[in-house]
Amino acid sequence: MKFSGPTVDISVLSFPVAKKNIFGNEKPLVLEIGFGEGELLINAARRDRTRNYLGLEIKRGRFYKAVRTAEKFSLENLKFLHIEAEIAIRQVLGEKMFDTVLINFPDPWPKKKHSKHRIFNTEFIDCLARILTGNGRVSIKTDQLNYIQQIVSEFHRSKIFRPTYPPPGFIEARREQTESKFEKQFREASQKIFSTVFLNVLLTTCGSDNPGTRKL
Repeated sequence: MKFSGPTVDISVLSFPVAKKNIFGNEKPLVLEIGFGEGELLINAARRDRTRNYLGLEIKRGRFYKAVRTAEKFSLENLKFLHIEAEIAIRQVLGEKMFDTVLINFPDPWPKKKHSKHRIFNTEFIDCLARILTGNGRVSIKTDQLNYIQQIVSEFHRSKIFRPTYPPPGFIEARREQTESKFEKQFREASQKIFSTVFLNVLLTTCGSDNPGTRKL
């Protein structure tokens, strides 16, 4: 089944879904978790028709604003899902489905008592490995130095991914052609933006019921 328009109705699909179920083809697929108002994915999909782009967003207002913008361009290689990210990567999306996962400016939960709500933990990283192809990459940006340090530590602890940057494992992000609204705002405010990229080197089954891993 191929969906018309940018919105995917997962209620008509069997789980786990495959990229062919959504796009009708097997082109390389990029996932953005928490796409905000969709600027980055929309611009990327317009420039590069050799790849498909899928976005996840839980905030309803941002989701529908992105959908309205995307509808103006009739992009066959761009789809959006209104869903909580952890549910999607654990229960909805198929194995080895994505070549790239983008996570830009995840909620930093800056107060120490709230840090347990941060999205990056061992189980979440295991599930990212499940949906990524071998040597698929996770690219992350944040304006919070202590958060990028924690993220790098979590990936090292998982032993599933290989860092692409030497110690400390992240860099100050360069300006790119495709940027989100938040990244532009941070740059205009002269805030530093940090970036890290990890490559998937192991295939893992996420979830506490079957935590084992095996080499690709």
